[in-house]
Amino acid sequence: MPRADDVPNFDVGTTITKSPSNPLGVKGCGEAGAIASPAAVMNAITDALGTEDIAMPATPAAVWRAIQKHPTRQAAE
Repeated sequence: MPRADDVPNFDVGTTITKSPSNPLGVKGCGEAGAIASPAAVMNAITDALGTEDIAMPATPAAVWRAIQKHPTRQAAE
C-alpha cells in the first residue's frame, strides 16, 4: 500500500487575480461547499417523480404540476 513518503516532492504556487466585479477585488470561496446541493435536490425530485420536466427552483406548484403530468399517475386513476 502506498504511503505518504512514496509521493514525489512537488512545488505549490499561487496566482493572485483580482476580481473585477467588486471594488475590493476579492473573490468568494464560501459557496464552494453549496454548489452541488441544488443539483442533488433537483436530481432527487426528478428521480422520485420519474420526470425531467422541472426547472429550478422546484417550487411546490412546479412539483405539483409535474406530478399531475406524470404518465403513471394518469394510468393509476
